[in-house]
Amino acid sequence: MEIKNIIYPSSKEHYNMSLFHIKNEQVDIQFGTVFLKKGTRIPEKGFTKHACHEISIIQKGKIEMLNEDGSSKAYLKEGDVVYIKAFEAQAGNVLEDTSLIYTLIK
Repeated sequence: MEIKNIIYPSSKEHYNMSLFHIKNEQVDIQFGTVFLKKGTRIPEKGFTKHACHEISIIQKGKIEMLNEDGSSKAYLKEGDVVYIKAFEAQAGNVLEDTSLIYTLIK
């Protein structure tokens, strides 16, 4: 067993902080935290797609998630849980300073 406190990256660090990464022949799971600054877009341009399924819990803040045509898809706010399929395009406008907890599953 390994126990860690949930901490978020500071504004001077990379926005993503991995707390656990478990990888072996059967599983590849990463668990961590993210802090996003109000007024930023993630990613800065275009969309990201990654090979992992993602489940995120919004602890604080608000993000406007975008469709690939740039239109608004959904608004994520404190208390929301979002599931993003592997290879699903994702991007968002950070409307408020936002802290979230994520799990990536491959």
